[in-house]
Amino acid sequence: MTTTTRLVGRIQYDNDLLKSDLDVLSGLPAIKEQYDEFGSGTWINHSLYNRTGEWSDTLFSDFDHPAIRTQVAAAMPYLSGIIERYFDTEHMRMARVRNLVDGLVIPHTDFLELSQDKDQYVRILIPLETCIDSYHSEEKFGVFRMRKGDIWILESTVPHSAINLTSDNRRIRSIDFRYADVRNPHYSMIFRDASIHDETVEPALVSRTQLQSDDLHDYLELLATRFKEKDDAEQILVKLSQIQLRFESPVSDIYKNLSAVARLTKRQDLVEHCENMRRFYIGSRTMNERFPLRRGLF
Repeated sequence: MTTTTRLVGRIQYDNDLLKSDLDVLSGLPAIKEQYDEFGSGTWINHSLYNRTGEWSDTLFSDFDHPAIRTQVAAAMPYLSGIIERYFDTEHMRMARVRNLVDGLVIPHTDFLELSQDKDQYVRILIPLETCIDSYHSEEKFGVFRMRKGDIWILESTVPHSAINLTSDNRRIRSIDFRYADVRNPHYSMIFRDASIHDETVEPALVSRTQLQSDDLHDYLELLATRFKEKDDAEQILVKLSQIQLRFESPVSDIYKNLSAVARLTKRQDLVEHCENMRRFYIGSRTMNERFPLRRGLF
């Protein structure tokens, strides 16, 4: 299933029922999970449906049966009911709620570690709670805001990122489907109830301007003066991601600029670290591979 990023509908929530379920999430502890190096700042993930039915299982992997409801999903009847009413749970492989607060989802490409044909997979994101100053960025589609209830299909096999510049919650429901048993599947198959499938909904696109090469070089030189050790790469990546929100450039340029900053330091260890970051996040990685984005990560 080859999909390009598109807005395919919107869910109108009952706000009282939604708040009740979100209160359940607010009361849960944050757990150390498989993908901690994919977030900077506060990035909390809770599994609603997965391979095992255990809410502490955060690993996305290849398997060939419908995802199992976790204890968290069982405690959230409204949101679970929406999933089971409107979406193809037979082909659903994972559903999570991700909360990004004053943080960055590290620019990355999904499914690099999976062994199967990537066209079998489709991922959708549906905001449950959002804020004005939070954004999603994708290599081809550009920068946009995901509004509450929007149903976004993502081209997850290209570099993408998300950022919340505020201390308010940005809770997004992420649902993954796999269609290994269907020849030439169409993304519309994710809908069990097509009443919410509406591609006339207009996306909230963000207009960006051109950044002059001299201005970019001056900024990279400034960042190089702050690049003293490998752990500094994370915050430099955050700064470069903020620039990408305002100025025209693909997501992958964030890593090109990060490597340029490292070269300006004339430190080979920092250059190699940044090249390894690019490879891990948007190039290639193996199942269960980790990246030491910061000290004490694993």
